[in-house]
Amino acid sequence: MAGASHYWGTVFHHVLHVLKFFGVMLFAGGSVASFVARDSVDRRLAVHALATPGLLLTWAAGYALSLTLGVGLRELWTFGGLVLSFVAHLALLRSVNHMRSAFAIGSVALPLFAVLLLMVFRPTWAGIL
Repeated sequence: MAGASHYWGTVFHHVLHVLKFFGVMLFAGGSVASFVARDSVDRRLAVHALATPGLLLTWAAGYALSLTLGVGLRELWTFGGLVLSFVAHLALLRSVNHMRSAFAIGSVALPLFAVLLLMVFRPTWAGIL
């Protein structure tokens, strides 16, 4: 019986990773689509129908992964990821009603790149302080 529960725990963990990846792809795809769309209706659709649900899915799967891994949300890499992805989303929401510019693209892309670095290197408060 212990082997079966470990198997399903592993499957659940992998499903959460796939869901998080799918959420990241939705957010990234909605972000790119909002910057290449020609009119404001298409930009709004890309942000509100793709990017926002993608971010919510990413957060929900990430939260579930943090529970399964026993990682606290106050750890530097998880907290930083939450804050920076929210900053990127706010910049994306702002860009819907404003002119597309290099600044607007950078204000979405740079926080997302920082989130990527945090998720890869996983810095901790103990390692910083």
